[in-house]
Amino acid sequence: MRKMEAVVGIAAVVLLLAGAYFIFFNSGEEAWFEGEVERLTLGAETSLLTAAVWIAEDKGFFKEQNLEILIEEFESGKASFNDMLDGGVDISTVAPTPIMFNSFKRADFFIFATFVSSVEDVKVIARKDSGINSAQDLKGKRVGTPVGTTGQFFLAAFLTFRNMEESDVEVVDISPSNLPEALNNKEVDAIVIWEPHANNAKKLLGDNAAHLQSSDVYDETFNFMVMKDFAEQNPEAIKRFLKAIDKATEFIKENKEESQEIVAERLGLNKEEMAVLWDDFSFDISLKQSLLLTLEDEARWAISSKLTTTRPIGIKSKLF
Repeated sequence: MRKMEAVVGIAAVVLLLAGAYFIFFNSGEEAWFEGEVERLTLGAETSLLTAAVWIAEDKGFFKEQNLEILIEEFESGKASFNDMLDGGVDISTVAPTPIMFNSFKRADFFIFATFVSSVEDVKVIARKDSGINSAQDLKGKRVGTPVGTTGQFFLAAFLTFRNMEESDVEVVDISPSNLPEALNNKEVDAIVIWEPHANNAKKLLGDNAAHLQSSDVYDETFNFMVMKDFAEQNPEAIKRFLKAIDKATEFIKENKEESQEIVAERLGLNKEEMAVLWDDFSFDISLKQSLLLTLEDEARWAISSKLTTTRPIGIKSKLF
């Protein structure tokens, strides 16, 4: 009964998802906005997932909408989202898992758009000298991942898809930026992490790195979040923000090499590394029912794994 309550609780609020996105694409407004400059703070994960943000900033698309965007960088969407919940940034970038966990506690935030997805971003990287060349070899091993993030849910899903249990491994909570060194220093035998940290780990390990195939496990999305009060007070600013992000996604599709150069410079990667990783991501603004399904799956997992004892109450969006 508890699992069913969780699903119903999420469905009741996520089905409200409509967001500024739909108003924006049916508004017929011009690309440039003439009005007062509005200042917003954006918490952005320092990763490839946030490419549209780096492009919009570099190409001046926020300025076209009379927006002054102060970007604060975080090493995870969870950290960005928590900062927003604590009264920090106005807009947060975050994957579904931290949203799901916080939905068990509060009901004062909205999802207003998904802006990128990937089935290849999160990866399982292991040490060959730990005897790991396949998923089954992870049994009894130490696996590092940031607890409370997509990495934790991804690991659970990965093990399930390989007919294993979470109890088959020892999960070690390590921050994203520290995972490559932790793996290299033998603090753990494997890591579950997103880019560019996965690529950094492979570079450190060289021929000793084993990349375990996992593209069948999870279709990751990255989403824009705001607090309920902020959404109600700033609907026009959010629509203008989405116009800038939409222009950035179109620029990405039409200017692949230049986009790669901009993001590579921002993340400190070389052009060759960026070119290899780039096609793992699909850049587009959306708000789909599949997000609801993902949140439902994650809620079931959180309850069955005894990571929570209450039903979700807080996943919402707003029709501006």
